[in-house]
Amino acid sequence: MKKKKIFFSSALSISLLGAVVVPSVICASSDASDSANTSSIASKNAGKSTISDQVITPQKSRDVFDDIFDKKDPVSRFVLDPGYGHLKIFAKNRGGSTITFSLVHTDSGKQYIVKTIGAHKKLFWDSVNSFSQGLRSGNYEIQWRANGDIVHVTTWGVSGNDSATTSTTATQDAGKTTTGDHVITPQATDGQIVIRQ
Repeated sequence: MKKKKIFFSSALSISLLGAVVVPSVICASSDASDSANTSSIASKNAGKSTISDQVITPQKSRDVFDDIFDKKDPVSRFVLDPGYGHLKIFAKNRGGSTITFSLVHTDSGKQYIVKTIGAHKKLFWDSVNSFSQGLRSGNYEIQWRANGDIVHVTTWGVSGNDSATTSTTATQDAGKTTTGDHVITPQATDGQIVIRQ
């Protein structure tokens, strides 16, 4: 009878040990798998910012021109590379005359827009509002006119590889001359554009 009690006690102990060890091993392998998933997700989301519940992926943008003119009939010239067809233009008329400008794709002769800026006024133009797919790549000119008067304008443009790329944040950084690509990480703003003096 004593042998049966010892056997029964041993069997019960081994069963209890198995009941604790086996789930622990299973959970440990499950945790390792979750850890790998978390690591994988963290790697996929590296470099992304969140605002509220939204994930914003940094995109590439390029400063395409940065001009200050104080002369008659100046021209801004720039190139939109393939994949960077979303354009934002900021212009500040520093003079007393109304300025008219036109954006022309010089490779084809296609005129995209004609806009006016009142004396001492500012204009912000975003291609996505008129051309949701973006502008074609190639050479461009912006012709500035002031009805025969001297054009006093400070202007710059930013192109991006996605309409979100050339966000207000990108435009805030526009006008800073850079070489090549740089990454703009969108941030929460109050919608205001920082005006360079």
